[in-house]
Amino acid sequence: MARWIDVAAATDIPDGGKTCVHADGKPVVLCQVAGALHAVLNVCPHAGLPLGEGELRGKVLTCPFHGFAYNIETGRNVDFVDDVPLSKVPVRVTEEARVEVDVEQG
Repeated sequence: MARWIDVAAATDIPDGGKTCVHADGKPVVLCQVAGALHAVLNVCPHAGLPLGEGELRGKVLTCPFHGFAYNIETGRNVDFVDDVPLSKVPVRVTEEARVEVDVEQG
């Protein structure tokens, strides 16, 4: 069963932008791409470092430490197809324009 946690106002994440939040003690990166919100754990699967400090260009979020690049929609590494994908987190926007995530399902 989903356990939704309020983490931000929808207006906090501009289109083409990202923000880092915590949900139940877990670090999460929220990204908005072409009007759609995406959420992933703020941990690069390559080395465990904070991915949210990286650059978001279109659908691609790049780790600032080793340059590994991930498609934020799919979680897949864009350069190495066999690489471990990002841990995607379910995200939704409420009627009150609040962003909620379910880190238990991520």
